[in-house]
Amino acid sequence: MKYFFMATALLLLVSAKSGTSQEYKPALTSQFTNAGSEWETLFDGSGTEKWRSKNGDKFPDTGWRIENGLLFLESKGGGDIMTRKKYGNFELVFEFKLTNEANSGIKYFVDTVVNRETGAIMINGPEYQIIDDYNNEHVKEEPHGVSSTGALYLLYAPENKTLNPPGEWNTGKILSQNGNVEHWLNGVKVVSYVRGSDDFNSRKSTTKFKNDIGYGIKATGHIMLTDHNDKVYFKGIKIKKL
Repeated sequence: MKYFFMATALLLLVSAKSGTSQEYKPALTSQFTNAGSEWETLFDGSGTEKWRSKNGDKFPDTGWRIENGLLFLESKGGGDIMTRKKYGNFELVFEFKLTNEANSGIKYFVDTVVNRETGAIMINGPEYQIIDDYNNEHVKEEPHGVSSTGALYLLYAPENKTLNPPGEWNTGKILSQNGNVEHWLNGVKVVSYVRGSDDFNSRKSTTKFKNDIGYGIKATGHIMLTDHNDKVYFKGIKIKKL
């Protein structure tokens, strides 16, 4: 009988925990991935059919180049490129290798935003910053600031990060689910925030994006690789819907 009551108590404890486990928890890790979804390859080392110019329906004829299975900006004139499809809840993974002083970035939830003061229309979204923290003159004095690699550019600085220097590969990941977003760098979570939260809006209000209606709060958007006239190598770009 004693064992029966112990088993019953254990069952009730497990049931109670199961009931609370359904609550949504802002802290995302890869274990929150939808096991039923499949990875979609955005760049497999050869084709660019998943991408187009920010300013047109075709992939740029100049600027961007594929060589030895790597995608990179070879010269000026390529412009930003973005996925043809839009994504909402997702896990995006990628690898990148910096060159000396290089600056780049991956934007997400990219769509049309309007400046409330000027009425100017632009295509933009939050940015996972990618830059040579060691040598670029804009960040080398503050290599863990809001403009450094892994940051949500100008809003959230990365924490506990380790960036491999130019010439070495780094892994990156962006997790987005129900407004909660995380940036990962080389296997470590470095940024966590909630899109459209009071904290997000407060930080945004101090940046050049303060008047951009819709910035960072779109339900879905494109993934974008930015053109800063610098050479950064990319490979293994994949995305999974959550």
